[in-house]
Amino acid sequence: MYCIHCGQPRPFDAAFCPHCGRALDIAQPPPPAAAGLPGSRIPLVPWRGGQVAYGILLVLVSIVPVTLLATALGSLAGRYDVALSVWTSSHLMGLSILVVVWALGLRRYRVNLSALGLGAPRMPHTLWPLVSLGVMVASLVATIIYSAIVSFVPTDILLPPEIPGEIAFPGPAAAATFQALAVWTPLTEEIFFRGFIFAGLAPRLGPWRAMLVSALVFSLFHLTLGLLVPVFITGFLLAWLYRQTGSIWPSILAHAGQNTLAVLATLYWV
Repeated sequence: MYCIHCGQPRPFDAAFCPHCGRALDIAQPPPPAAAGLPGSRIPLVPWRGGQVAYGILLVLVSIVPVTLLATALGSLAGRYDVALSVWTSSHLMGLSILVVVWALGLRRYRVNLSALGLGAPRMPHTLWPLVSLGVMVASLVATIIYSAIVSFVPTDILLPPEIPGEIAFPGPAAAATFQALAVWTPLTEEIFFRGFIFAGLAPRLGPWRAMLVSALVFSLFHLTLGLLVPVFITGFLLAWLYRQTGSIWPSILAHAGQNTLAVLATLYWV
């Protein structure tokens, strides 16, 4: 049993929550994680802002050791040091994210993967792929428009940085780069930023403000001033897509498609 106000575990027959002190209606248990958030298709999850903030902090802290380890391993790869560093950091950050989500969400509240939005979309199967494609296109168009606008600013600091071609392994080994950046990264990031952060904030902030906050966190995690605006727009669109479909699979698809195009452009068109 969990408090419907703060999401913390509480005794079955308690009249007041031992964590937030607010009165409990013991005759009406809180809705399970599988239930939908009112006014939205996303699942109603038991974790709240406290767990979300702690999860963000833990993932931020993990960036330093992950970067150091990835750089150290990359230095052993000679001319492919950048490619190996990118591949390693992608997988280590993804693992860090999954551990945090499991510890603070799934294990703590004993809920299954459906609480993270890893269920079937609540939208006709002929429609949600088109909506995902629309979100991906909208995100790319927003990035192009932003880049065109800031190109008139007499400094390159606001421009999205160019992706170096060295991020990819050569020849057939480039498949490993696509696996890391276009499959693994979208999967783990959508679980964290949409399935964990957005869903955890939505009951308290409401869907729209939670979309804004989760998009801002998503943007800040990219640690580049030139990506702040375009990644914020992308994060907002992906959260909107999750809200509309009730599943993060469409968001993963849109995210993966955008990353795939970015890597393809880097390897073959830039």
